[in-house]
Amino acid sequence: MSDTLVLVHRRDLFRFTARFLGYTLLAVLLAVWSGPIVLVLITSIKSNQDFLAGPFSIPSHPTFQPYIDVWNSLGFSGLLANSFLYATAGSALAVLLALVPAFALSRMEVPGKTFIFGLILTGLMLPQQTVLIPLYDTLRTLHLLDTKIGLIIVHAAYGMPAQILILRGFMTSIPREIEKAAYVEGATDFQVFYKIILPLSLPGIVVGFTLNFIAIWKEFVFGLVLLNSEQNFPVTVGMLKLNSDRYMAVFNLPAAGLVISQLPIIVLFILTYRKIASGNFAGAVKG
Repeated sequence: MSDTLVLVHRRDLFRFTARFLGYTLLAVLLAVWSGPIVLVLITSIKSNQDFLAGPFSIPSHPTFQPYIDVWNSLGFSGLLANSFLYATAGSALAVLLALVPAFALSRMEVPGKTFIFGLILTGLMLPQQTVLIPLYDTLRTLHLLDTKIGLIIVHAAYGMPAQILILRGFMTSIPREIEKAAYVEGATDFQVFYKIILPLSLPGIVVGFTLNFIAIWKEFVFGLVLLNSEQNFPVTVGMLKLNSDRYMAVFNLPAAGLVISQLPIIVLFILTYRKIASGNFAGAVKG
C-alpha cells in the first residue's frame, strides 16, 4: 500500500513539475514577444522628456501629442493611402492571376504539371535583392519607374507564386464528387471553375489575399528602390524621414508612427480571422 502511495505521489510531483516548467516557459516566451510591443506603446504616449528620464518607466503625463505630431509632420494620411492602394491592388491582382493556374494544376491533367508547379515555386525562393536590377531596368524601359501602377504590378508578380501555392492546396482538398456530378450534368470546365471551385475556394482566396496584403504593407525594398517621388511613397518608406537629423533626438514620434502604421493590418486580421480559421468544406457532399 505504501509503495502505491509513493508512486502516486511521485506521479503527481512529476505532473506538477512539468506543468510548472511549461507555464514558466510560456511566461518567458510571452514576455519576450510582448515586451517590445508594450515598450513601443508606452513610448508612443510619452513626452520626449519622460523618455529621456527613463525609457522603461511608466509615463508621468501620458499624451497623444506624438500621434498628432507624426501624423502632421509626415503627411501620414497620404502614406497610408498609398500603402492601402499598393496592398489592396497588388494582392487582388496576385490572387486574380493565380486562380486559373491553381485550378489547372489542381483539377486538370496538365502534361508536366509537377515540373511546372516546382518551377513556379522557385519564385518563392528568390530574394528581392536578386531581382531588383532586372525589375528596375524593365520598369524604366516601360516608363513605369516611379509610378504607382509599376509598383502594383511588381507586388502582384512577386506575390503570385505564393497565391498559386495556397489556392492549389485549397482546390486540391475539394471533393472530386462535386466536380464529377457537375460534369455529368453537362457542365464545362469553365462552369465547374466559376460556379463550383471558385465559391468553395473562398477561404483560400481570403487567406491568400490577407497574407499578401500584410506582406505588401510591410514591404520596404521595392518601394525604396523603385520609387523616387515622395507622393508615391508607402508608409514604410515615408517613415524614413524620422531618421533625419531633425528627429534624431526624438523617440516618441517613431513609436507613434509605428503604432499607426500597424493598425490597418491588425484590423484586417481581426476582420478575416473567422474566414481564415473556418476553411473547410463540411457538408459540400451528401453521403
